[in-house]
Amino acid sequence: MPLCSNGLGQESGMFSCMMDLHKYPLDKQICDIRLESYGHSAATLIVRWRESPAEISKSLRLPQFDINLLRSFHCDQQYMGINYTCIGLDIHLMRNIGYYLTQTYIPCILVVILSWVNFWLSVDAVPARISLGLLTVLTMTTQSSAAVRGLTVVSYVKAMDVWVFACLFFVFAGLLEFAWVNVSNRVESRRKSITDLPALVNGKVSSSPTKESPKHRDGFFFKPSKNREKARNIDRVSRFLFPIAFILFNAAYWSIYLVLWEPVQDKHEDSEGITIPVNLNDS
Repeated sequence: MPLCSNGLGQESGMFSCMMDLHKYPLDKQICDIRLESYGHSAATLIVRWRESPAEISKSLRLPQFDINLLRSFHCDQQYMGINYTCIGLDIHLMRNIGYYLTQTYIPCILVVILSWVNFWLSVDAVPARISLGLLTVLTMTTQSSAAVRGLTVVSYVKAMDVWVFACLFFVFAGLLEFAWVNVSNRVESRRKSITDLPALVNGKVSSSPTKESPKHRDGFFFKPSKNREKARNIDRVSRFLFPIAFILFNAAYWSIYLVLWEPVQDKHEDSEGITIPVNLNDS
């Protein structure tokens, strides 16, 4: 860092920032820059920020982040009993989630809602329900792969992972619900086939009336099926249970990751220094 005759200096360079991605893409980051003297102790050199530690160009735009705040601080260190001067600057970054809303969150919500159409189809519409269920599961699988593509691999669970896994769970649960409905609807026919199997093997078909006699209503004969009605009741319950569960998940998800939990802590909030709010949207 070159120094002028009046003791002022200016530093330029390229810096890297270690990020905490637990809340990605709803995260904020605090990147700190530290300037420390390693060749001169505090007895011969003291470095301090001037009144305005940093200036940001109004034309500066970051593709994924907004710069909210700059905060300077002092970080003098002691090595082997010798004091060394140190200054630092915290850059507070807030991730812009507009891209993730349009590319991940809203499409996932629409796919989950599409999976609920299965509950309104007839229990006999097996091909349509299978096609719709598999389509939503495959779409969510593709969406989950696209959401994490190009992101640095980390060993912990991110907010995006929780969202994609939950949406995949909802569409997969909708497919399992159809399997349950289909099995419940076919129980009686399978039992009847097993009952008539000995007669078919002997070449005889039993013509004896069943225990449940058909009833007459409005000129039509029908036999009430408890299993078919059970399948329909499962669909009726699912029409309300799945949306309510998804709404509760959304309430918990957005409350936790936007309001209740913040893993990135400002370590220099109470330290002596200069705090500069940044608003690049001002003309």
